[in-house]
Amino acid sequence: MPLDRIGREGFLELEFVRRGDHTILARRRCTHPLQALAPFRAADGSLCMMMLNPSGGMVGGDMLRTEIDIGENAAAVLITASAAKVYRTVGPAAVQETTIRLGSGAAIEYIPDHLIPHPGAVCHQSLRVEMAPGSRAIIYDAIAAGRVGRGESWRFKELRSEIVIMRGSRPLYINRSRIVPARLHPAQRGLAENFNYLATVIVADDTRSDWPDLVSEFDDALNGAPGSIGGASALGSGGCVARLMSNAASDQTRLVNELWRIARRRLLKLEPFSVRKF
Repeated sequence: MPLDRIGREGFLELEFVRRGDHTILARRRCTHPLQALAPFRAADGSLCMMMLNPSGGMVGGDMLRTEIDIGENAAAVLITASAAKVYRTVGPAAVQETTIRLGSGAAIEYIPDHLIPHPGAVCHQSLRVEMAPGSRAIIYDAIAAGRVGRGESWRFKELRSEIVIMRGSRPLYINRSRIVPARLHPAQRGLAENFNYLATVIVADDTRSDWPDLVSEFDDALNGAPGSIGGASALGSGGCVARLMSNAASDQTRLVNELWRIARRRLLKLEPFSVRKF
């Protein structure tokens, strides 16, 4: 790597495999500024791992890449230490790309904190999930309008985001968005309006067909949540998606934790657990 790229091209590689009755971390490799802490087990035996960027955030020209492999019948919960920050740039975008590959019967709960683009930030991010038959996934993705508490909503330059979930060679879910506030301000009526946090929860499992029941339970949670609005719908096959907007980060966190709880119980038959991040 050229010396001027050190610390700007971060890489994180994780591999989880099944050993007997438990999932273990078989491989962990990283280069600054991406890291992952030692895995720990929740009360229900789930293997959890916290990913982090100790540099404090991304700047223009950063290229951060994460690759995660969940082996056959293995299961892992992946979280982050805090929200991801993207700082002002006068040059190239900050780029982060994540790829998750699931073996047959594997399960992933991917619950990172939201992205906070600062004034003048440009960020291009992507998430690709490749699912083998019988695998299951709970995926969360969210952004903030900016440093809301400082009155900096929608003052970033550009945010591009892509989520692709594949079941074998067939696309299960594809979503691409591009937000350029200077061209089309998100606070307009019919867009984000007065909401400052946008989030998506995607659930995928090709072994079940009771998606209307999960959609109904998601909708009940969304309709009863103060400070948030949203809705859920089934995908064309093997999954469902919930989209929501919230006034405050605390409103979003409470609601997403409730959706995660519902999905955990239905897909994995596991009870929810809380993760202390401070």
